[in-house]
Amino acid sequence: MTEQNPKQELINISLSLSGLLSRAQQEIPAGSQDLFSQWHRSCLRCQQRLDEDLLRMGVVGTIKSGKSTFINALFGGDYLKRGAGVITSIVTKVRRSNELKAVLSFKSWDEINKEIGDALGLFATTRWRSSSDPFDIRRESDRQELEHALENLESRHLLNRDTRSVSSVLLSAYLKGYPRVKDFISDHTETITFSGQRFYEHHAFAGSEDLAVFLKDLHLEINSGELSGNIEIADCQGSDSPNPLHLAMIQDYLRTSDLIIYLISSRTGIRQADFNFLSMIRQIGGMGNVVFVVNCDFNEHESLEDLKRVRDKIAEDLCLVSPSPAVYTFSSLYALFLAKSENLPEKDRARLAQWEAETSMAEFSEKEKSRFESDFRYMITEQRYCLLLRNQLQRLRTTGTDFRRWLALNREIFSSDAEGAGDLIKRIRQQQKRTEKIRSMVKSTLDGASQHLKKEIKAAADRFFDIRQGEVVPGVTDFISAYNITYDQYRAEIDENGFADTLFAVFQDFKEQLDRYMAETVNPKLFRFARENEAYINDYFESITHPYEAMIKEALEQFRDDGENREEGDISLERAPVSLDTVKKTYDIQMPDAAATLAYSSGIKTEAFMKLGFYRFFYGMKKLAKRGGNDPHADVPALKSGVAKMKRETEATIVFHFKNYRENMKFQYLFRLIDSIAAEMNDWLVNRFQTYTTDLAKIDEMTNRNQADKEKALESIDGILAEIGQLDSQMDALEMKIQEGSV
Repeated sequence: MTEQNPKQELINISLSLSGLLSRAQQEIPAGSQDLFSQWHRSCLRCQQRLDEDLLRMGVVGTIKSGKSTFINALFGGDYLKRGAGVITSIVTKVRRSNELKAVLSFKSWDEINKEIGDALGLFATTRWRSSSDPFDIRRESDRQELEHALENLESRHLLNRDTRSVSSVLLSAYLKGYPRVKDFISDHTETITFSGQRFYEHHAFAGSEDLAVFLKDLHLEINSGELSGNIEIADCQGSDSPNPLHLAMIQDYLRTSDLIIYLISSRTGIRQADFNFLSMIRQIGGMGNVVFVVNCDFNEHESLEDLKRVRDKIAEDLCLVSPSPAVYTFSSLYALFLAKSENLPEKDRARLAQWEAETSMAEFSEKEKSRFESDFRYMITEQRYCLLLRNQLQRLRTTGTDFRRWLALNREIFSSDAEGAGDLIKRIRQQQKRTEKIRSMVKSTLDGASQHLKKEIKAAADRFFDIRQGEVVPGVTDFISAYNITYDQYRAEIDENGFADTLFAVFQDFKEQLDRYMAETVNPKLFRFARENEAYINDYFESITHPYEAMIKEALEQFRDDGENREEGDISLERAPVSLDTVKKTYDIQMPDAAATLAYSSGIKTEAFMKLGFYRFFYGMKKLAKRGGNDPHADVPALKSGVAKMKRETEATIVFHFKNYRENMKFQYLFRLIDSIAAEMNDWLVNRFQTYTTDLAKIDEMTNRNQADKEKALESIDGILAEIGQLDSQMDALEMKIQEGSV
């Protein structure tokens, strides 16, 4: 994949235009500081957005599908730790750079202690603690007591559905990893960088659950491969991770991804975990950006025909969730070995030689990899990258056009005598009156539109989150109501372990199932709601500003036609290049994290809502009274009552939680988005008139300058206009490349 660099070409055009602006400020004694500052900011913003705006690509799939190997193959080396932890691994972000380095960001003490505090729900009571203060891992006594409590916790609390409890793994990892990472942690997010030869030291953190649990972010920069530096590739956790929080982290990344590459192992084929995850991607609206890679293991297939049979079966299964799926079949490990063949260990060199001997399989893999690379290059340039370039190119064109108009106006001023200056002042005064009316109308319209939109969005959010008729809360409460257990099966457990421990075991299972329901079912609905309202807000503003674009163009043309100068050419006013992604990045507007939906559990006070003391007393009295003899069913009503109480308290917490989430969605996200898009639209429209916000008193001063000064200014103006013409030609050529898809 050959690196294309239209981005740098556009940045160079922006730098050249900025240089011409600085030259005009120095050589033409008529510049408005505010006006030139605005144009300089426009050039700088273009450069920043081109530098900052990334194409994001998420690599996902079930555990052991080869995600890390696939990314390593793209960069031609073993940079990512393969086979990292399942429970505590994080999203690892990778970019091409000129330097090899790993940047590790650590959670703060508050974030760590909060996560531990939430996981302490693993224990039915707090009797194992000697202090009532919130848990603090920095206190040795707290660590010792937690370690002792975990050691004495019976195995039934450490397992859930035959897998280790997420909470128990998390707590254990924090305790084991604390001595090694405590010096990296502070009250704020701290970062450390491993560069050059120390780069691979990050493997110790990425590959160890005990250390990875302390990480907040892991970002790698790799100085090999042919990917463009504006592409970020994320190695996501296994989509079948038992931790719902990991699923939420993946959802947050995929929601902003431009492309999703889903890996499927040819060894396992499509599994139920794949179908579940792909259904979730479809719900959040990402299925149109998914391509599939069947990551083949040569050792698992007797022949190329067998591999193709597996490939065809996978493609057939994928049609159930994605119409006409794009499927590529190749071995990431084979590609990686080829890329680093000169530095392979003897064992891997022998494997590579064996695979190369299977010529039909190897050739098929190479051909499929080439097909993937070709299509991948097209996807990352023709889609969002081209949109980014077009938007910023349009902004530069507008700045150049306004600057040219200002130069033409000043050319007319320096060419005028006293009589001509009087006519010019009259024209400008009339233009200022017209533009002020349009400015006022635009501002009034956008203000009114913002208020109207907020009312609509508020109503939509209230309907969506309505506790009885909405799309989220009723589903959660139905899930809680429908949750049921076979009470008779718990009789033996009550006799063996006690009533309180049995009820708590029921709660643990209930909570983990509810967490997964929130991540798999609720979050996709929230993403869809946000996406639909984003599009509605954007379309609404575009529809109401379109008439003003025509009005502004007409006003600008009228001013030009009223004068004698005709060198400007046609007035061009294209549609405002205001993109949602740009607005969100510029104003730092973010939808509430997917993980926020799981924060409901912090509102559940386990010991309080279970009323364990009451139920112990109730059950004990039943045993003592032995009403009607030794009733073997005496425990069932107590257990039913305890579960019913648990469900009522959880439902009340859920309702309260989503009321808060609804308000955050409205005020911190959608309303801010409305205000920010309105501000961008207003700037785009009314700034076209900045050329004519001239101090009329300056015109007399300029026209009364001596002839030598005027001629010098006119010479500078003509020179700058000629160079702007050259920049226009460069922008025309770049626009042609973008339209032809040859960037």
